[in-house]
Amino acid sequence: MTAQWGFKVGKAGMADARFGCDDRFRSLIGIERGVGLRAAMWFGCADSAHRSRLPEPFRAEGANADRNAAESAVLAKRQTRGIRMRTFPRGKLRFLLAAGTALSYIPSATAQDADAASSGGYPGEIVVTAQKRAERLIDTPQSITALSSDDMSRIAARQFVDFANTVPGLQYTSQGAGTSQISMRGVTSGADVSSTVGIYVDEVPYGSSSAFANGPRRALDVGLFDIDRVEVLRGPQGTLYGASSMGGVLKYVMAKPSLTEFEAKAQAGISATAHGGTSYDASAVVNAPLATDRAAVRASGYYSRDGGYFDNVVTGEKNVDRGKVYGGRLDALFTPVEDLSIRLTGFAQNIRREGGSYANIGLDGVPVAGYVDQAHPLDEPFRSNFRLGSATVDYDFGDASLTSVTSYQENKTYASTDGSAVYAPYLQILANIPAEAVAINELARTRKFAQEIRLSSPTGRTFEWLIGGFYTHEKSLLQQVADTYGAGLVPMPQVNAVTAEIDSTYEEYAAFGNVTWHLTDAFDVSGGIRYAHNRQKFTQNASGIFVVSAPGSTSSESVVTYLANARYRFSRNVTAYARFATGYRPGGPNYRVIDPATNEPSAATYDSDSLASYELGIKAETADHTFGLDLSGYYIDWKDIQLLSPVAGVSNFTNGPGAHIKGAELALTARPGPGFAATANFAYNDGYLTQDVPLLGARKGERLPNTPHFTAALNADYVLPNSDLKPGLGATLRFASDSTASFDASPALRQYDVPDYVTVDLRASMSLGPVDAQIYVRNLFDTRGQLAAQTVLSQLGGPAQVLILRPRTIGLQLSSHF
Repeated sequence: MTAQWGFKVGKAGMADARFGCDDRFRSLIGIERGVGLRAAMWFGCADSAHRSRLPEPFRAEGANADRNAAESAVLAKRQTRGIRMRTFPRGKLRFLLAAGTALSYIPSATAQDADAASSGGYPGEIVVTAQKRAERLIDTPQSITALSSDDMSRIAARQFVDFANTVPGLQYTSQGAGTSQISMRGVTSGADVSSTVGIYVDEVPYGSSSAFANGPRRALDVGLFDIDRVEVLRGPQGTLYGASSMGGVLKYVMAKPSLTEFEAKAQAGISATAHGGTSYDASAVVNAPLATDRAAVRASGYYSRDGGYFDNVVTGEKNVDRGKVYGGRLDALFTPVEDLSIRLTGFAQNIRREGGSYANIGLDGVPVAGYVDQAHPLDEPFRSNFRLGSATVDYDFGDASLTSVTSYQENKTYASTDGSAVYAPYLQILANIPAEAVAINELARTRKFAQEIRLSSPTGRTFEWLIGGFYTHEKSLLQQVADTYGAGLVPMPQVNAVTAEIDSTYEEYAAFGNVTWHLTDAFDVSGGIRYAHNRQKFTQNASGIFVVSAPGSTSSESVVTYLANARYRFSRNVTAYARFATGYRPGGPNYRVIDPATNEPSAATYDSDSLASYELGIKAETADHTFGLDLSGYYIDWKDIQLLSPVAGVSNFTNGPGAHIKGAELALTARPGPGFAATANFAYNDGYLTQDVPLLGARKGERLPNTPHFTAALNADYVLPNSDLKPGLGATLRFASDSTASFDASPALRQYDVPDYVTVDLRASMSLGPVDAQIYVRNLFDTRGQLAAQTVLSQLGGPAQVLILRPRTIGLQLSSHF
């Protein structure tokens, strides 16, 4: 069979990071159609000096028919099944093989083409790294959403909550920046013991793997201005991403330095929220080559002030949830020799908030005061300092590629929570102490070292493989002190309800591997396995009415997770797959708490939980990328669910029975004409307990919390083509059906019901010379939508803490690229 080649040209920012391509170049993807639909993909960039190193067919007369459009040189290496492309020029590429086979130009391969960007178009094809190798999104045999930096700009997204509700199957609870808890596909018990979603910054895992230091409620929320894309991987990712990714993975892929071109861009915005304060933000990025094609540095910084919108009717303070987030990133890329790249990154972020973003609403659904009001006597400030340093080294041996990722991070948080609803009654009734208010002051710190190394084969071979190893060492410290206040909020220093210091260590090493076997041109199967072993140490030094000191204890556990895929390509643009995957969260030592009702201590340990996921899916798009579809259905069997069981208001961990979750997700895209683009995302989820859990007041068949049965997000944007002003209009409609809050730990109390809601956003944009301007309105009809609720402090009948959709917000955003 005569080999036929097709090439796609697109922005190099999505190309393999090791080559450091920038916007002057275009990434090239070679499709070897004649030898099967499992075509290899090749990335890179170089200059015309490498023309002599082209394979023979490309050096022949007429190999570059369009010399003006291509300052051309493709640096290539012969491989078993073809040629590994590494360079590509700016502009349209047209090649002609000596054998007479045409090489055609097809626009927009891996990210949004510059021309498409100027006309408001969407990317034709997207390349993701979800399986730790670059591949087209449509080819990945799992459910993934990829949001580009242009997608973020289009909806004026500055932080996680601005885009989260547009992603099918993604849910969260939050009390403000730095205190989010993320879940996917309903894999959550409400107040999670440890995270069920892995969070990554490029290749670096974020946060604690254990249950201590409040890791699950400290999801990373990075500034989105200098991001390349966000990848949302739904379903368990235990084989490649390890522990605590049983629900999925949220991956922030940051923009990498350009080796060849100076770049600067800036953005500023201001907004006003009904019933709230004024917010503003500013961001800037500078990229500078240090030695052309050899070294570059990229620096970014951002500052955001949130004016808040919740009032405390007890203290009389307005906008108690106001706060600020500021940080920066320094990224350096070095390519000392042809096949080696070294990337060094430093990232810092601080968060300061005066209070939490929630309303107090009774378990009967009636607000204590109003839907944007709180009613508690004490302030709830929050502080967070996060630091991350990483080194990523890539080396291409030709027949295999080696990647090493080394990182160190530290996260410090201070939070004060008004625990009066639980602690004051306990002190009054059980200890005869006239307490009126109790503040829980908490200082948490996690220091984490992580190392991953992996070796992978090139793509496009009959057998493709990846093997790797992983190690992490985490040291966490958690200090808690309960301050008690009497009548008139007079301090009662003689009362020691809780004073505790928890010192813990988590250490894990793992080995993993994946292999893909292309049985035919259209059909392939994949398998993966990961062996992980963790060791934990725990010490609790404590005193007080509700807690005791615990002797040092240790635990260890070995876990194996699996993955199996079958994929069939009906054509280059239609892929169907079946996927089986498992995931887990580690168990470990437990807090030791005295139950005031029985005077008995809590259990010393708790077990890991695990799940198995079965998924079917199909991805399809038209050849010109005008219409696209991504449909998946899944069934999850979750066993030994880890649950948070408050004892006298103090967190304690236990295992419950199992749960079954079934659901489906559908994503539709349409680009029927120049300048117009629309997306529609739908998700259905039905998760329920398989047995009673009396300790949590939960019954067999009861729904898993904080996950609506049905969600929908519709987006439509139009940019007038062929206009210097590029005027554009856009709208987003979001709907979420009702859900239930976290279990309230009392059989006598009802579970809080979160009602359904609908909200509409509008936006208009225009290019004013070097400045792009956008005006937006979020929550156009000022809906009091309830996004999620926590009832951890409701076990004695106190109100739920409910996250309310931000009231109508009108904003202006300006950006410029130099």
